[in-house]
Amino acid sequence: MPDMFNLTPEMKEYFNTLPQSVKTDIMLSGAKLNSLDDLKAVAEDLTKYEQK
Repeated sequence: MPDMFNLTPEMKEYFNTLPQSVKTDIMLSGAKLNSLDDLKAVAEDLTKYEQK
């Protein structure tokens, strides 16, 4: 599970704009989120997967 307590303000702001299903998938993913770019990449991948 990503450390949701150590996100930067920019990462939190972006995370809050995501659909709930993507937020849940991110939290369950175990992804390492070290930057906003990491978060965006994971969210984009999950969004593409959900659309299939």
